[in-house]
Amino acid sequence: MRLAQLSPSGIGAVVGDDAIVDVTAALTKDGLLPVGGTLVDVMERYDTLAEPLRRAAEGSQSTSLSFVRLAAPVPRPPKLWCAAGNYQRESSGMGEARGRGGASDMSLNELLEAVFLKPSTAVIGPGENVVIPEGFGSLFPEIELCVVIGKRCRNLSREEAMSAVFGYTVVLDMTARGPMWGKLMQGSRCIRKGFDTFAPLGPWIVTRDEIPDPQALTMRLLVNGDERQYARTEAMLNGVPELVSYLSKVCTLEPGDLIATGNPDHPDFQVELHPGDQMHAEIEGIGALEVGVAAA
Repeated sequence: MRLAQLSPSGIGAVVGDDAIVDVTAALTKDGLLPVGGTLVDVMERYDTLAEPLRRAAEGSQSTSLSFVRLAAPVPRPPKLWCAAGNYQRESSGMGEARGRGGASDMSLNELLEAVFLKPSTAVIGPGENVVIPEGFGSLFPEIELCVVIGKRCRNLSREEAMSAVFGYTVVLDMTARGPMWGKLMQGSRCIRKGFDTFAPLGPWIVTRDEIPDPQALTMRLLVNGDERQYARTEAMLNGVPELVSYLSKVCTLEPGDLIATGNPDHPDFQVELHPGDQMHAEIEGIGALEVGVAAA
């Protein structure tokens, strides 16, 4: 099931290629969802809500997606973790689909320790603009598969990890780069990637059952119609189970927590963005997130 957060409020179930059903009234009428409930509320109650959601989606009038405004599926996640250097790379062309540039020289465990946090205020939704912060360097986009946690959990083994996953969405890990960062590129990661609007998210969440293998998806990023990134998630070094398991041992994971699973390309292969640019970030089996770029 593809579930969207409507703007300014409400829950939508995406049907077909270009339609959506507002299921809010059907769920609140029977007390299954609180008035003003969000997708995080849906996650917390999904065992009870899954079947009513399907019935509501099948039995209600749909609307064209072009007439509906969507918000970020999790506008203020409790936590937004981001993996670093998590693709094989070692290629110079997009056709090999494993990421471009030199591979990391860190071990798999060291890469897990390089995971970092972005503030929840970085999140924006479909149709919004990433704002280039004045005086903080140039702006670059990074497409990533985003894991959405669906239950409160702690200390999961790799084998248990997928039980905590509610579904998947698309995230752009926006990054500011420039000479002012000096030698602290890794140490300043949370700052360079933490500005407001630096985590476009969406367009909706696809539930885990719809994505049988998250390590077999194609990702594409286009800017103004030109392809800028292309990769397959099978090229991840630490996969979804490894990331979820590791982070569950760092902290308690909660419904609505997000894990961005890594950017395929080394920064040397990324192209700077400018005001007025339009980004189209698409992941197979999920959908396409479209956002713009604006000056501060």
